[in-house]
Amino acid sequence: MKNVLLVVLLPLASCSDPVTSGEINALPPENPLAPVGEFHRAGQPCVLCHNPNGPASSDDFSVAGTVFAQPQTAIGVDNATVAFTDTQGTQFTVQTNCVGNFFVKKSQYDPSFPIFVRIFKNGLSRTMQGQVGRERSCAQCHNDPIAGTEQVYSSVGHISLYLKTDNPPPPSSTCPVNPVLQ
Repeated sequence: MKNVLLVVLLPLASCSDPVTSGEINALPPENPLAPVGEFHRAGQPCVLCHNPNGPASSDDFSVAGTVFAQPQTAIGVDNATVAFTDTQGTQFTVQTNCVGNFFVKKSQYDPSFPIFVRIFKNGLSRTMQGQVGRERSCAQCHNDPIAGTEQVYSSVGHISLYLKTDNPPPPSSTCPVNPVLQ
């Protein structure tokens, strides 16, 4: 009887939404060198998994993303500040880790959408020109378009703090994983 119960319960542990499950399955494979936790899957839509119905439901994120150094690089920015202001005027800030990832758990800040976002570090600031209407994963909109596909017209590219002409600081040398994404 135990084996039958286990077989019945296992499917319930995965994502119950077939669309979300398909999106999760379409993600690139996990980097085997990156430990699961705050350093994994930089640049990918975090809230696909980190929501009440996702496989990482214990970490329910209200918003999450990755800040990269420049538009055409996959180097995360360490210790940048990401500032949010929601429609009620409630503000919250969070720091990026050494691969550029940031996340806010709903228990810390559950904003009333829409929200406005600004990132800054060492006196340099970038403010998102539009508002975030409801999407909690920054990478749902901010991803690298695939050349030669329709996606090239539907993505604004990943979030970057520095312009192509800027000289960003080097990647973190104390990061437990390589902050230069492959």
